[in-house]
Amino acid sequence: MQMKKSFLFFATAFLAVSLFFAGCKKEDSTPTTPPDTTPTKKTDQPIPEFGGAVDGVVAAIQFSYNLPGVPAPYNIISMDMGFANFGDGTDAGTVTVNGEAIAKITSGSTIYYNSFASTDPLNPPTSLDLNWNGSTHAWSVAGAGSTPAFTINVTSPSSFTISNPTSSTVASKTSNLTVTWSGANASSADSVMIFLLPLSGTGTTFTTTTTNRTGSYTIPSSQLSAISGDAMLEIVKYRYATTTVSSKTYVGVAEIVNTVSFKIQ
Repeated sequence: MQMKKSFLFFATAFLAVSLFFAGCKKEDSTPTTPPDTTPTKKTDQPIPEFGGAVDGVVAAIQFSYNLPGVPAPYNIISMDMGFANFGDGTDAGTVTVNGEAIAKITSGSTIYYNSFASTDPLNPPTSLDLNWNGSTHAWSVAGAGSTPAFTINVTSPSSFTISNPTSSTVASKTSNLTVTWSGANASSADSVMIFLLPLSGTGTTFTTTTTNRTGSYTIPSSQLSAISGDAMLEIVKYRYATTTVSSKTYVGVAEIVNTVSFKIQ
């Protein structure tokens, strides 16, 4: 059975991380923009979504969190995580990225892969050692059962920082909010997702997808007017590739997630 919109499983990996710290068919392609560019929010973490049937996903995620109450520059923690899911949660043998094995996890009858297998604060997970400068994340799947062996290379996006808003920003709900980030390039192949989430008070989540070519996006005041109080901005820069093996399609993703909390009044 093919796995429709496989990035629903991507959410599981992101959710585990947040708890701890609180289709396209072209072979081996690296498209600039996914065929379905509308992001969704299935959990409290950003999830790129692709139309069509996908039989598995492998993903490398770099995420950064701001630790409240900790002085700068020690308040920012950045880690790399590997995640994979195949079919409806089936075994695919050994899965590696750049030679590093991703832990296989069994939950009931479901199998998935997550390098953050441990959520015990006394035995914290180990970050993968990946580069985020346009380098290659080389995935290898040994294969098992209905999942064939395959490899897929994903070009990583480059690291970036959020320039505006900052943690000290108090944005007016009656004015547009211009979001800016570093590392933009006129010829960039990176895609960018932007999420604005209310953390207190009222309001609904705003989502959009853009490119990395200007390094800015303006959120209209109409989207801010219903938000009052604390809010969180997430900017996600990502690239992906696909491969088809034995008539099955697999997606590889390289994604950087940066967040900042601020106020809207």
